Amino acid sequence: MQLSSTTAVLLLAAITFLTALGTGAQAEPPVSNGETISLEDQLKTGLKARRAEEREFIDEVARRVNQGALPRKLVDSTFIWAVSRRQSYPFPAFERALRMQAEKLGVGL
Repeated sequence: MQLSSTTAVLLLAAITFLTALGTGAQAEPPVSNGETISLEDQLKTGLKARRAEEREFIDEVARRVNQGALPRKLVDSTFIWAVSRRQSYPFPAFERALRMQAEKLGVGL
């Protein structure tokens, strides 16, 4: 049985969401050469954000994480999932999956 791309995104988003809810622990920010990398930089670079709207979305995600409205672990797991898909441009998958998961938490993005 072959899944459509929409079904696959929804399934992976659900798995990521459930995994993130499984623990309340916050993910540790990445460290490079002893310097902590900001969430904004991690997302913009790793997701290859190109357009102003994409960078604004990432800034909003970071604000929601800093406010405590959006779990960092959820953002990190969605980031890892989107990048691991081996797409040359992972931002769209990240955005779709994170919006769906945030909506389930009642967080508007």
